[in-house]
Amino acid sequence: MNLNDFESYIDRKILARGYDYFENNCVDSIKETADNNYEAEVTGTELYLVDVELDDEANIIDTQCDCPYDMGEYCKHQVAVFLALRDMKREHSTKDSDGLKSKISLRQGNKSSVPQKGKARSMKDLLSRKTKEELVGFLLDIAAEYDEIKQRIELNLGETNDAEEIGKSIKLIRTFVNKNSDRHGFVAYGDTYEAVRGADMVLKKARTAMAYEKTLHALDLTLCVIHELMDLLDSCDDSDGCVGGLIEETLDFIKEIVEEKEFNLGIKEGLFNKLMEEAANTRYDGWPDWRLELLETCSALADIPSLRNSLENRLQAMLDDAAGDSWSSNYFKEKVFQIRYNVILQNEGEKPALEFIEQNLRFSSFRKMTIERAMQSKAYAEVIRLALEGEAKDQDLRGLVNNWREYRYKAYKLSGKLAERRGLAMDFILDGSFDYYLDLKSTYNDGEWAAVYPQIISRLEEQKKIYNGIYTGILIEEGEKKKLLEYVKGSPSLVESYYKHLVPEFREEVFALFLTYIEQAAARAGNRRAYQGVCAIIRNLKKAGGKDQALAIKQKLFANYANRPAFRDELTRV
Repeated sequence: MNLNDFESYIDRKILARGYDYFENNCVDSIKETADNNYEAEVTGTELYLVDVELDDEANIIDTQCDCPYDMGEYCKHQVAVFLALRDMKREHSTKDSDGLKSKISLRQGNKSSVPQKGKARSMKDLLSRKTKEELVGFLLDIAAEYDEIKQRIELNLGETNDAEEIGKSIKLIRTFVNKNSDRHGFVAYGDTYEAVRGADMVLKKARTAMAYEKTLHALDLTLCVIHELMDLLDSCDDSDGCVGGLIEETLDFIKEIVEEKEFNLGIKEGLFNKLMEEAANTRYDGWPDWRLELLETCSALADIPSLRNSLENRLQAMLDDAAGDSWSSNYFKEKVFQIRYNVILQNEGEKPALEFIEQNLRFSSFRKMTIERAMQSKAYAEVIRLALEGEAKDQDLRGLVNNWREYRYKAYKLSGKLAERRGLAMDFILDGSFDYYLDLKSTYNDGEWAAVYPQIISRLEEQKKIYNGIYTGILIEEGEKKKLLEYVKGSPSLVESYYKHLVPEFREEVFALFLTYIEQAAARAGNRRAYQGVCAIIRNLKKAGGKDQALAIKQKLFANYANRPAFRDELTRV
């Protein structure tokens, strides 16, 4: 992949986003840290670092970004840096061809500003130069051409009553959805962001209504956003969570509406009844968490007996329908009881709420609250008792059992129960926790530990738990390099991960493992991406100090795969 043709190797959506980043000057700086090795800073949601290694022909040998993107090989930040580097290379090339005495500005270790695109005149400046008649004419022209703009103008500038505004809001949301749907009405992945723009605009309109203290109308606008988005969920690919995320944001705004201030009885009952009616809608049958979130919001309004009784009746009816003892049924019941707890705490005070928790320790969230309270009061014996009860009750739920054991371990540690602490730490270690290994080590002096850790290694080997990561972590921690080498020999591909811990003591063995791994990878490779992977292993062999071995294996592969021009092409880049 070359700076001049990298576009053909990268997904078009990532390319488009990378171009946007480049055009908007998000590549803040680039520095050349070594010959043809560059480090760039790119401003995104955070400041990200991008590394790019080139060869003398501007081929991209290696590149990394520290952003969390993992949906493909390259991210938008890398694309933006590729574009910036290409511009710089071309700029320097042009200067050199004109006979100028220019030296590359990307000196090793020194940051260089990135060539910036010319900034357009600000929108405010452009519009302020036009007359009222010109602006009205322009708006009429684009409103006639783009239906969504016409609807936005009508929604934001038109004089309408609340009911008409709801209707126009629904129409605006659907216009954006329809515009981004295929002929079957399906919104594909990557188009959902544009499809929900109308819903986002209506949500902003709801915030404006709330600012003008039109509380019930703000809720109506918000609910129409939820209705349309939930319909959209059935006919879109929401793999990136764009639609679901906006629904969550909308539900959060409903909480803001309810918690904004104290309402008079009429407004409070209006909000409560609308939310109760919404939570009862069948659209939430497949989305119980959202139904429960609406009811939880209702609980903040249920501070008078009539509303509280109405909420309790609804919760009890839901519990009656939640038959069975499955994980999902118990999860649902626990959420309902959490709402009941909040109502009791809000209306009756802390003592009755604590009694309610004590009566319902079968729910893990309540047991956790009780353990946390006991931990704060240093009642460590009570913590241990509650944790052991939880482990017995939830023995089929590995994650919960682990939580209760962690509480028990803290109680052992804080109460000075050394033998119990060491025994439980060993259980964690055998389950693969390196942190508990280090904590256990801290309880012994050096002389004692020298006799303890070999026993742990032996137990891991006996129980065949040498593949969960902790085994190699212990070998590295304790300097057991010979054992580490034997482990890597069992799977030569691991040499890339562990060679830094094995050289220089076992240089020749490491080089031999690399050569075995390279030949195995080459035999499996069947496309350019796989060939690039083989070449990456060869580069790691060079980094390990095996330059001569890397050259030899490169020449061997070049000869052995004479009928694979793509492979040979990649090998020339090493």
